[in-house]
Amino acid sequence: MSNPTEKTADQPVCHRDDVWEGDKVFVDVDGVSILLVNVNGTILAYQGWCPHQAQSLEDADLDGCRLTCTAHLWEFDLTDGKGINPKTSRLRQFPVQIDEDGNVYVRIPK
Repeated sequence: MSNPTEKTADQPVCHRDDVWEGDKVFVDVDGVSILLVNVNGTILAYQGWCPHQAQSLEDADLDGCRLTCTAHLWEFDLTDGKGINPKTSRLRQFPVQIDEDGNVYVRIPK
């Protein structure tokens, strides 16, 4: 049985006005935890877990474009998902589409 709050790639996950600059929003798309952020007016979608030990990023600290996982202090630049500490890490980014009504869609490649 599916979770009623879970969205699919064909449903809007939120409205662009729900994703404020300097804040983070989490949604589930096709069973995948997605982190939405507004970086300089652009909504970006990343995996919702740290690549280090798959810790959820829901409690991560957000300072400007820098996201810090509270579990082990790994840091990421949210303009592109690249690791700051360590530099070899990276958050997986997912394509975002916004329709003319402001509905946000996230595509999860199969």
